[in-house]
Amino acid sequence: MKHLNKISLTIIICCVFYIIGCKKEPKQVKYVAKVNETYLTESQLNAILDSNKIHNLTKNEIIRNWVTDELLFQEANKEGILKENEYKNLISNSERKIAGSLLLKRVLAEVKLNITDDKLENFYFAHKNDFKLFTDATLLNRISFSEEDKAILFRNTAIKSGWDKAYHVFINDSILINNRTNLLLNDYQIQPLLLLRIIKGLNKNEVSLVLHYTEKNYEVIQLIERYNKGTIPPFPLIKEEVTEMYFAQKQQSFIKNYLDNLRLNNDIEIIN
Repeated sequence: MKHLNKISLTIIICCVFYIIGCKKEPKQVKYVAKVNETYLTESQLNAILDSNKIHNLTKNEIIRNWVTDELLFQEANKEGILKENEYKNLISNSERKIAGSLLLKRVLAEVKLNITDDKLENFYFAHKNDFKLFTDATLLNRISFSEEDKAILFRNTAIKSGWDKAYHVFINDSILINNRTNLLLNDYQIQPLLLLRIIKGLNKNEVSLVLHYTEKNYEVIQLIERYNKGTIPPFPLIKEEVTEMYFAQKQQSFIKNYLDNLRLNNDIEIIN
C-alpha cells in the first residue's frame, strides 16, 4: 500500500501516453521521439520518468518502450483492433480502475496521521517479529574523502579521539565527500564485495585502514556491530522502516473502513 500513489500514477501515465499518445506535432514544444504522426514530448517523458522510479528504468529504456508500444498501437489500429468489443471492454475496465485509483489517491491525501515516536515505538514492540533480519547485517560508520592524505589523517584522529570528534575536525573540509553514522546495511547491500570481506575481518569498534577501490574516493569504515540473520535490530536503527510499515497499515485500515462505508451506503446485490 505504501506505493499506492506511485502505482496509480504509473497506470494513468501508461494509459495516456502509451495508448492514446499525442497525434499531432506539438507546437513550439521539444519532443524526444516520434512514430509517424505521434510525438513523445519532453514533459511527457519527464512525467513517465517520475512514475517509473520504482521500476528503475533508464531514460533510454523508457523511450525505446514507448516507441515499441506506439508501433504496436498504430499497427493494431490499422488492423481494426480498436473497433473490436474485446478492446472496448478492456478500455472500459481500465477506465474504472483508473478512476478508482484516483479516488483512493485523493482520499488518502486527505488523511492526516499524527505520527509520534511513542506511537512508532509501540508499533515496533507490537510487531517485532515483522522486523527480523532476513540476512546478516552490519551497523557501521562510513566516511569518504577525495584525497588520501586527509583520509589517513581522519583515521588516525578517529582512533585517538573517536569518530564524532574526528568528523567535526573535517566537517567543513571541501575534500569530505560523505559521512554516514550508525548505518545499518544488509550484507547484500555492502558493495563492493571486497568491502564486505574487510568488514567481516574487523573487530567491534575497530577502524579500518584507508580503502581505495574507486577513483578519487578514499574511504574509512568503523564496525559498530554485526547482527545475525533473525535478529531484531533496536528501534532507533530501523525507525524509517517502522514508519513505512506503520503508515502502510494505517492506509490499509483507512481504505478498508472507506470501502465498508461505501458498501453500507450503496445498493449492492450479488446473485449467486
